[in-house]
Amino acid sequence: MKPRLRITDAGYKALHAHLFPGDHDEHAAILLAGLASLEDSPTLLVREVHHLDTNEFIPGEHGYRQISAAALARLGSRAQAEGLALISCHSHPGAGERVGLSRDDLAGHQRVFPHLLDIVGGARPVGGIAFGEASADGEIWIDRDRRFRLDRVDVIGDSLQRLYARPRPGSVNADPRFDRQARMFGGEGQELLSEMTAAVIGLGGGGSIVSEQLAHLGVGRILGIDFDCVEAHNLSRIVGAVSSDARRHRKKVKVARRLARRINPATEFRAVDGDIADPDVAVQISQCDFIFLCTDTISSRLVANAIAQAYLIPMVQIGAKVDRPNDQISSVYVAVRPSFPRHGCLDCAGMIDPIALRQEAATKEERAAQNYLNLPDVIDPSVVTLNAVAASAATNLMLMYAVGMGQRGHRSHRLFDARSGSWLFLEGRQDSSCLWCGTEAASRFGRGDGARLPVRIATSPPSSMPRHLFEHLRSASRSTFGAAAQRF
Repeated sequence: MKPRLRITDAGYKALHAHLFPGDHDEHAAILLAGLASLEDSPTLLVREVHHLDTNEFIPGEHGYRQISAAALARLGSRAQAEGLALISCHSHPGAGERVGLSRDDLAGHQRVFPHLLDIVGGARPVGGIAFGEASADGEIWIDRDRRFRLDRVDVIGDSLQRLYARPRPGSVNADPRFDRQARMFGGEGQELLSEMTAAVIGLGGGGSIVSEQLAHLGVGRILGIDFDCVEAHNLSRIVGAVSSDARRHRKKVKVARRLARRINPATEFRAVDGDIADPDVAVQISQCDFIFLCTDTISSRLVANAIAQAYLIPMVQIGAKVDRPNDQISSVYVAVRPSFPRHGCLDCAGMIDPIALRQEAATKEERAAQNYLNLPDVIDPSVVTLNAVAASAATNLMLMYAVGMGQRGHRSHRLFDARSGSWLFLEGRQDSSCLWCGTEAASRFGRGDGARLPVRIATSPPSSMPRHLFEHLRSASRSTFGAAAQRF
């Protein structure tokens, strides 16, 4: 088992500044975290960072310093009340890219963690992490009998930053097929791409191009999600689709899988014939490293945005739109909307309309093709070149993030006016009271499996879902989009 910890860049910057203020002394903090309980690599999702002052990080009886019993009791009780894991952390001054838990650290875990597990309660882990300036080493206790060394810390920002206990071995030469792109971001960047799992929700005009580009880039695993079939009117815009696919009503996920395998046999393409609103699909998305939302239903935005914020997963939503009042085209534009944890939430940006959400929930057309013209029985106008602009912008955003080349402003929402060729960048907004990314107690940010996701709930668990997670979703989540919409 390889436990990991995920934290936003804002949270990590504040934590790092507290742990390394420049006085060459040790400092400590406590992290409260949600949990994404995967079988081989459970991920701790930092929701709160609590800095400890010198009154709570005191001279130690068995080592240099220790966190006071009062601080552990106070924050342990809060973790228990909030249903969160508790992770203590401290700095090792002078440590750079290499750091390790000391004997005193490990002995302290032996003395304290059994009691801390009792305080936190439930099936929630506790842990301890030692941070260097650019490194992290830790130990996570799942329970009294199961403890594992921390695999890494992922810092989610404009660029992905990964902290290990020691530098990873140099990457071997990239596969010759990736030689030209590896010349841009190196063998290490290519290796990072090969380790990533990207979800592509919707495999129509935009999603099919995203999936194609991910395969060309060498992304290791693609989770392709769509419930729809290829129709004749799709053939001008779904890459990889041919006339026989429309005649046979072949599923879009199968077309995307076929194309990905032809491009790069090393890429694992998992085809999911389903809807993001179904719990067995949602739980698979929660295991990904990046999400592409390539549908434009409000219900898919609601669920994907909730997953991105609850599990600290970067996401980007894309779409193309033609405005045609009075049968005259007034604008043709492409939208690219990044939604990173606590940065660019779709709800804060006003992109989850509760009225439209209720309308989708009330009609059988929820699963139908999106209607860009807002007219009945009109097939959406869609042009492959518009989809390609959106898909390429979104995939470039993921690429720059994954290989560490993303810069400030890279996560801004943006619109491309196809008629003028100009881009408009929009300022991000965050509402502290937002249900998904807010800072208030009711927020579902960083709660992972403990979040109430707005998904449909079946009467029995799908074969791919653990029973305990199904029971949690069934008891905690809203059963329909209509009920979810009433909260707004």
